[in-house]
Amino acid sequence: MGLGHNHDHTGGHTGVQTATGAHRRRLMVVLGIYVLIIIAQLIGAVVANSLALRAEALHMAVDGSGILIALIATFFATMAASKLRTYGFMRAEIVAVMINCLLLFVLGGYILFEAVERWMNPSDVDGGVVIGFAVVGLIGAATSLTILSRGAKESLNVKAAFLEVMSDGIGAAGIIISGILNVTLGWNRGDAIAAAAVGVIILPRAFMLLKQAINLILQGVPTGIDIDEVRQGIKDTEGVSDLHSLHVWGLTSGVSVMSAHVVLDGRVQREGRGTQVLDALTERMRETFHIEHCTIQFEEPGHLDHEGAMHRDLAGLGRGHSVMGGQAAHSH
Repeated sequence: MGLGHNHDHTGGHTGVQTATGAHRRRLMVVLGIYVLIIIAQLIGAVVANSLALRAEALHMAVDGSGILIALIATFFATMAASKLRTYGFMRAEIVAVMINCLLLFVLGGYILFEAVERWMNPSDVDGGVVIGFAVVGLIGAATSLTILSRGAKESLNVKAAFLEVMSDGIGAAGIIISGILNVTLGWNRGDAIAAAAVGVIILPRAFMLLKQAINLILQGVPTGIDIDEVRQGIKDTEGVSDLHSLHVWGLTSGVSVMSAHVVLDGRVQREGRGTQVLDALTERMRETFHIEHCTIQFEEPGHLDHEGAMHRDLAGLGRGHSVMGGQAAHSH
């Protein structure tokens, strides 16, 4: 007996189906703050002859473009599904993160190169102007962090924006220190160090975001979900005799998907209570693991023996499993 069941109660693409979409307005406010700060810091970089301010302005420009890309992706993500794209464009958010990572890698390398050049050939810097414009950046970063703090716990793109703003705040603080050293000690090389610090901050963050995005692209288990606990949760449901072919992956940030093949016990099959078990399983997945989209296929004992080779391998039969009594016996 096969039955796919979807307990998706979002009512289709509503604009808040993805985690990033739910925080779209916050991203728009932060983007507006960034535009103002970038303009101010570029002006300050020219007036003060500061590489650090220019590097921070470029850094914020890339971060701002990342926020803009994320916003555009949220609009794509709400587009209706079609015959060619049955999930619509929800994964467009992951593409946005990948593009942002690429921009961060390029910018980090450029800033480090320029910092080395400025260290070798230091030039006069107006420390007072540097401090003033860096303080503006620090205030803007602090405000943006407050706006994004909640969404960072729910969405990969909002988390990316949060980390970008945090690094911008750290960079602004470093620039303020370099300006103080310039004013008090007349030390111009502090500007090169502050610029290099901005570059160093960028690269590890880009690697971290890239790792998370790749996990989604490779349909890895989302962070915060233990596949063994999901398996045990299904097995512990009354009426379930066995299961195999359990898969959990992230469609996009904040949208987890699960599929499994479940064997009902004989009594439930005889009494025709499969629908009740199905309801219990989908409710447990939603309430315990926050997995809203579930597809569960009911099977007769021994049905796995008739599946294709790839399906049997994914079900674990090629890794120390055996078929006993016409039913898959799992070692895990």
